[in-house]
Amino acid sequence: MVNNSAKINSSKAASDILDAISRVLNKAASVEKQPVDVGHGTLLFSSEVHMIDMAWRYPEESISQIASRLGVTKGAVSQTAKKLEEKGYIERVNPEGDKKTVFLRLTEKGTDAFLWHTAYHEVVNQDMVEQVSKFSYKDIENLLSILTQMEIMLDNCPLVRKQISAQFINKKSDEL
Repeated sequence: MVNNSAKINSSKAASDILDAISRVLNKAASVEKQPVDVGHGTLLFSSEVHMIDMAWRYPEESISQIASRLGVTKGAVSQTAKKLEEKGYIERVNPEGDKKTVFLRLTEKGTDAFLWHTAYHEVVNQDMVEQVSKFSYKDIENLLSILTQMEIMLDNCPLVRKQISAQFINKKSDEL
């Protein structure tokens, strides 16, 4: 039998963890929102930098395949590709005899942006490795378990939002 004190501490701990994760997610979102100049005097948004990364790593994949990798629509990839083409970072090309399929090719500026992105992640990832190396194996296991549960919770959020919205709408309808 769990005593009330343990339940309260457990509830507070869960609340503290959720608050910390919210702060981390908000800070990550804030970083992602800030456009960056990779040395050409042109600001690139995170979605554009990630598109450049995909074009470098998967040069033989179509816009549809890149959209699938990024978890966005084909239209979103097409719009971002058009902006990057206008900025001089990519070229959209069709394979010979195929007007329907489109591949993305980096220009020299695009290659520079890819290299900037790689250097950025090398520094950020190295810092993460240094921090994680201080953890015990059990701490790492626990953290991975918590993150897995958080991912499941976030996967469920759209459904929960709909359910709660329906409850509120029904409640308001009953009050009228």
